[in-house]
Amino acid sequence: MSPLLLSLAFVAFQNSATTPAPVNNEWWMNRHRAMVEVANKGEAKLVFIGDSITHAFAGEPDTGDSFHNRGKDTWDLYFGEDKPLNLGISGDRTQHVLWRLEHGEMGKCKPKVAVIMIGTNNVSSNTPEQIAHGVEAVCEKVKSLTPSTKILLLGVFPRDKANSTARKSILDINERLKAWAPMHHVLFFDIGYTFLDANDEIPTDVMPDLLHPMAYGYRKWAMAMEPTLARLMGRRAKTNLDSRNSAVVPVTQDRDYRTYDWATRFKLTKQYALDHPCRLAFIGDSINHFFGGPPIDRGLKSVNKIWETYYGGRDAVDLGFGWDRTENVLWRLEQGELDNMPLEAVSLMIGTNNLFLNTPEQIRDGVQAILGKIRQQKPRAQILLLAIFPRGQRPDDAGRLEAIKVNRLLSQLGRERNVTFMDIGAKFLEPDGTISREIMGDFLHPTYKGYQIWAEAVEPWMKAHVRR
Repeated sequence: MSPLLLSLAFVAFQNSATTPAPVNNEWWMNRHRAMVEVANKGEAKLVFIGDSITHAFAGEPDTGDSFHNRGKDTWDLYFGEDKPLNLGISGDRTQHVLWRLEHGEMGKCKPKVAVIMIGTNNVSSNTPEQIAHGVEAVCEKVKSLTPSTKILLLGVFPRDKANSTARKSILDINERLKAWAPMHHVLFFDIGYTFLDANDEIPTDVMPDLLHPMAYGYRKWAMAMEPTLARLMGRRAKTNLDSRNSAVVPVTQDRDYRTYDWATRFKLTKQYALDHPCRLAFIGDSINHFFGGPPIDRGLKSVNKIWETYYGGRDAVDLGFGWDRTENVLWRLEQGELDNMPLEAVSLMIGTNNLFLNTPEQIRDGVQAILGKIRQQKPRAQILLLAIFPRGQRPDDAGRLEAIKVNRLLSQLGRERNVTFMDIGAKFLEPDGTISREIMGDFLHPTYKGYQIWAEAVEPWMKAHVRR
């Protein structure tokens, strides 16, 4: 062999990223065996291959790991029908995945698609070129085991700070994979953008440790990938919404944990629907919540007298949740909050808590997504879309001005979506445009008198659409 070939062979031999190797501990081996057992059933139409980022998502095999199922609601909603197999193991590098694949982890499976995302754990020990070769070897191994499977190779997700050494290495890896994939019948897709803010930093609500996604991050992953994955799977996409817009990414919330348990309230509203006929629903945030309709929680002792007067005979339910944004309402609707409600009408007012986080257009898109969910789930229900109420004591308050911008877009949205749009904000204002504490004690939440104004303003619509 010539000196040049010997040199190249030596370099290849030295690349640990392409040399299959197990992890020698019982926990790792037990998870591997569990994967082989599920794979040998041959049922999976979709396989995810990776490390802890994949491992923690959800799905079978569930080996009882404490961090597993972080994105379970997303996994079930987007992939559940495909009997997906999760071939992720925490801490794995490309060489560990290669060993696992060589030792039966594809089993009898002939999935339509294999989603591969691996390499971040190699960053500390291999060069970007070596890691890229390791990822490429994983793709080639899957192709050799199940040639009919389409491979969706995801770019290694961003990690750490924008200017970190690891982030720079990942950018290099992804550029190499992007160039390699088209020549080897692999579809490369870099969705890293969906996890970053305008400064290319990773928000902590996406990845608290700047590496591992939590529920919000997993939903962003699924949404960003869904149109492409659906095409490869040969089905209709479950969403085409922009995962970069937080206002349309369904997620739970714990911003108001000091005064009430959000998850418990969600369970309470679902149980209420099982026990009571709900023909009219008020959907929104704390402004709706403090209207004081059933189900009662958060320190309220009884139903608000105004609510009882106007809605007591209309089987109304209060689906207001303190601090909710459009994305939280979307999650509630997606998870079946309206399922057992024979709704005749819905009053929707949401978006004030998005004002300083999203653009008016993004908030509009969030409200539009909510309207779409309501229409899909309750096609016969009439919808009243309320403008965001004025806030701040003075007319030049920043929140007031932003709400005006959003409301202009919501007015147009109402016309486009054939729902009734109503802006009753002027009824809360003094002649000079200010808000008095008599109407809104904190210049945001209505007082008893404020709720009276609200109820009277929408009553003509209610009479027309909700029988007593």
